[in-house]
Amino acid sequence: MMIEIEIAGKQHPSLNKWTRWHWGKKSKIKKEWEEEIMWKCKKYGDLNYTDATIEVNYYFPDRRVRDFDNYVPKFILDGLVKANIIEDDNDNNIFLNWKLLYDKENPRTVINIKEDNNDNS
Repeated sequence: MMIEIEIAGKQHPSLNKWTRWHWGKKSKIKKEWEEEIMWKCKKYGDLNYTDATIEVNYYFPDRRVRDFDNYVPKFILDGLVKANIIEDDNDNNIFLNWKLLYDKENPRTVINIKEDNNDNS
């Protein structure tokens, strides 16, 4: 099963930003992301994928050059764990990919989660 979650109008904060925030602000923003993801995942129930591919597509409203590695989706992954979509966000459980894209008319974040079935039996 493929799950698609869209978060309209925003992208995950960059590593450069959130690592400099006061712990209170970081906690507040992280919680907001987690809660939004949990609400959007509610319809899927507890999937608890132990092996999944996660692709995060950030659509920015401008073509400004950004450092790819600054957009690690930490808050998104934590939200997927709390929503019981993935069991854990360690490298044994997920394959992660993200893209920085452009859409002036519809900036957003789109998260695709696909269970990988590596059972060869």
